[in-house]
Amino acid sequence: MKRIVRQLISCTFAATLVIFAGGLLQGCTIATEESDDSPAVEYPDTPNSRISIAHLKALCRADRTIITDDISIEGHVIANDLYGEFIKSIIVADESGCIEISVDCESTAEVFFVGARLVVSCTSLALGDYGGRIILGSSASDDYSVGRIAEWDFSRYFLIDASKPKEIIPQVVKISEINTSHIGNYVEFRKVSFTDGGTAEWCDKDEEGDYITTERKITDSSDNEFSVRTIAECAYRNETLPQSQCTLRGIIEYFNGDYSLRIVNHQIIVE
Repeated sequence: MKRIVRQLISCTFAATLVIFAGGLLQGCTIATEESDDSPAVEYPDTPNSRISIAHLKALCRADRTIITDDISIEGHVIANDLYGEFIKSIIVADESGCIEISVDCESTAEVFFVGARLVVSCTSLALGDYGGRIILGSSASDDYSVGRIAEWDFSRYFLIDASKPKEIIPQVVKISEINTSHIGNYVEFRKVSFTDGGTAEWCDKDEEGDYITTERKITDSSDNEFSVRTIAECAYRNETLPQSQCTLRGIIEYFNGDYSLRIVNHQIIVE
């Protein structure tokens, strides 16, 4: 299969706006955004070796599992560094779930557009178990379970098709329903409130005045509590937390027994 990387840098914001302009639908599905003005673009067929993202994640049975079989996954990009929420990584989803891919790219938003179709040839890459969360990346790593896929290898591993963006719909869940099956997946919490809403910022500062990765607590109407994790590079790190009830959409993260939510594409809907 010929692998092509399409880098349409000027279309980053346009593609993102197309994805979210129509809102999000119920369920874990993918909806097509068609445009009659877009020229027809031919891309290679999905290889016969394709497996689901859930199947791929199930192959990780150690801190690092190097993939030797000729397999691939196909999905659509749902998160990049457009708002600084994910740095040096992207989140890709199919109907079975999501996976984080570690990439050595200065601006993932300019390469891996939100909504773009992505085929990943997984042969020689590695799956890493990071405290219970599965990440796909380079097998060349001494310090972590997986390394970042080098930018010069993108044409080897990735086929990126941004010609017809797709809308990815999160799974609507309650805090009390979160379990291991949600780890790494895209969810929506409704009618939740921040315990520090209206007073604290998304991120705290250290003694030198630099922002640091911070976890804030949210609660629902039944007083169930959950953590929202925001990294220091986030574009809205200095904004004040919503004071009223809100809807949050993001990725469920997990590390050694602790769950948290990381917001995707600044999807914070205040009621």
